Parts: sequence; structure tokens; C-alpha cells
Amino acid sequence: MSHTIIVGVDGSANSQCALQWAIRHAQLTASEIRLVAAYTVPGVNMSQADIVYPADYDTVIKRSVQQLVDDSAKTVTDASVPVSTVVFPGDASGVLVDNSKNADLAVIGARGRGGFTGRLLGSVALAMPAHAHCPTVVIPSTWPARPLPEKPLPIDLPVRSSDAQTAIAESGGRRPDFTGEVVAAIDPFETDGPVLRAAAVQARIYGLPLHLVGITAAHVLSPEWMPSETHLEKMYDEAVTSREEAVESLKEEFPEVEVRWSIFDAPATEVLISATYTADLLMLGSRGRGGFVSTILGSTSQAVLSHAVCPTRVVRVTRRKPKKKR
Repeated sequence: MSHTIIVGVDGSANSQCALQWAIRHAQLTASEIRLVAAYTVPGVNMSQADIVYPADYDTVIKRSVQQLVDDSAKTVTDASVPVSTVVFPGDASGVLVDNSKNADLAVIGARGRGGFTGRLLGSVALAMPAHAHCPTVVIPSTWPARPLPEKPLPIDLPVRSSDAQTAIAESGGRRPDFTGEVVAAIDPFETDGPVLRAAAVQARIYGLPLHLVGITAAHVLSPEWMPSETHLEKMYDEAVTSREEAVESLKEEFPEVEVRWSIFDAPATEVLISATYTADLLMLGSRGRGGFVSTILGSTSQAVLSHAVCPTRVVRVTRRKPKKKR
């Protein structure tokens, strides 16, 4: 059965980048693409402005948006990918969320224009990972050029790692290098879960190694509560044990995927944004624990999506319900 990828289209350069990424993914997964666009008719307060729109104004706007979508559909067809189009009046976020109910993946640009209001992180790019009924891939506005910030985040090397690549930083030291890898942000003590499995699937699709990144939280403790070196070592060792169990859990189902892992003791946001400097794809959960604040879309996820320079796939993770006390 063919999978469906919905792509938000608004005519911006970023949405075209998202479309190109979606086309490649569709080719690799034998999926079909559904182009989704939304439009609104400007409202006017007639008590303060004597403005009357033509009776067919709504039709004119819809026709122009449809032409935009049809042009994008031709691009998809030329790539030999099945395509359909949807044009609806209303808020772009709501239209896309509604369309995600019968889709397998949503692909959107981080910033847009027109119906897709542009901010540091566009309103659609903020709403979709939190509310979509399927995983969402957010494509940076600069992709695939991937220009780095003037002052890249200074990330220390991992405290534990199975096989971490390193590169020379501008400061002259070494920094983590995730070139040619799918990077998945996993709770350091988690041995299985939806992000882990989804990341392994993506690594298999792209034929790339999977790098599991776990982030402990000792760095956020106050000086009065800093653990001893012995306790730190024990925590890191426990994280390593969990990582190795996670790798073992993938071997039978994904024998062709090479899995690496690293444990960091540093701010989660900085580690993951830094990972996007070199990774081919970053995988996040919409909720988390520890460094990943449990909001509808964690503060870490929001920050990473705002500053990531590689495609970021957000997997919906339902918060565990507390067990009832007997």
C-alpha cells in the first residue's frame, strides 16, 4: 500500500525546498505526494474603512493559489511521483493538521509567507510537530546549502561514545561530527521507544548509519547538589548500559543498520543544534523527559526547530500516564 506524504505549499523558496526533499523521500519509499495549500480572504472592519471587495474576490484568490499548487504538482509529476492537490480556505496550520489525519508524513518549511505566516519559526512549523496526526519533517529555510552561524555552538565531546567521529572546530579543538548519519535524540536511559524505532527505519531507507544521542542532566544541577565523580561515573555507566541494550533491541529487525551512540553531559538544545551542522537528518520526540521539557512541544524541540540547519523529523510521543495508586 502506497504511503501519502503531505507537503505544505505557499510559493516561498522554503516550501520549494521542502517539496524537493519530499520528492526524494517519496522516490525512496514509493510514496505519493499530496500538495496542501490554504488561503484566506482579508477581513475589513466596515465601520472604519469604506472598502468593498468584488463579489468574486474569493474565487480570484483561490484560483491564484490553485495555479501555484498546479505548478508544484507538475514538478512532482516530472519526478515520476504520484501527486494530488488540496486547496482549502482557512488557517494553514488547521488545514494541514486536518490533512495529516490520513497521511503518513508531513513535510513543511521552517518559514513561509502568505498563508504560512513567517516568524523565527513559522507558525505552521511550530503547530504541525505538536498537533499533526503523523510525523512531521521541518526543512530549514537555508536547506540544502546549510550555512553555519557566525559563531557555531561550542560543544564538548561526549562523555561516553561507541564510535564517535570528530572534526576540528574553528577554535582549534575537536567537536562531534555526525556527517553522513541519521541522529536520534533518545533519553539516555531509554532502551526502546517510538523515536528509536522510527530513526532506525529512516536510517534503513537512506542507507546511513544511525547515531543515538543521549543527554544527561548533571550540568543543570546547582553547585550545592553536584554529584561526586563516583556518582557521575555510575550515571554515565548506566546510560552506556541502556544504550547498548537499545542497540541490541534493533539488531534483529534492522541488521543492515550500523548503530553508533554517544552520551553527552551538556545542554540538550546546544548539543542537538550542533548535531544539525553535520547530520543528514535529526530525529526528535515531541515530548521528552529530563532535558526535554514535557510541554505539548518541548522547549528543547522548539529551540532546535528554530535553529536547525538540517531536516528535522519530529515523532509524536505520548506522555506516559501515571499508574493509579491502589
